[in-house]
Amino acid sequence: MLKQLYLLLSGLIINPEKTWKTLAGKQELNNEDFYKSYLYPVIGIIALMSFCGIWIGTKDFQLQIALKIVIKETIAYFGGFYLAAYGLFRLSEKYFGLTADLQLFGRFSGYSSAAIYVVACINALFQSLFFLQIFILYTVYIVWHGSNIYIRVKENYLTKFTIFASAIIILSPVVIRMIMTLIMPGL
Repeated sequence: MLKQLYLLLSGLIINPEKTWKTLAGKQELNNEDFYKSYLYPVIGIIALMSFCGIWIGTKDFQLQIALKIVIKETIAYFGGFYLAAYGLFRLSEKYFGLTADLQLFGRFSGYSSAAIYVVACINALFQSLFFLQIFILYTVYIVWHGSNIYIRVKENYLTKFTIFASAIIILSPVVIRMIMTLIMPGL
């Protein structure tokens, strides 16, 4: 399972066009397979890396702080996924002439977040490498190919949809993390 997850994440980052074509052929799969084989393991790995990063990166390890950070990161990425999927679902039919399918946009936002998830894992483990956040912008390239192949956005809406979807997918975890920081002071 981890090997398949690694191949999928690396495929979405290294060759998104080919990977999106493969995923478009499997679109009929239910969301349960998507959650079990992709989203839950990725979020679990981010949580594990966050815990290990606090454990390794601090001199005086405090379990309470480590668990707060794990909770904050888990909620940020799960909430960001759901917020992005719902935002794309609600606005796609109105502004982009697409058929509104929440499951399709859920899978699209999850797969499009591959670069975000990889950067989150690396950042959680090695907190001193904050400059890697710039690679989150690679999400725009992944969304471009996915919106063309997986979602089948019409050519005249492609640029507009790519910018809009990328902004939602990138900013959703950031907004939720900021809210969680306000709710959980002291982090």
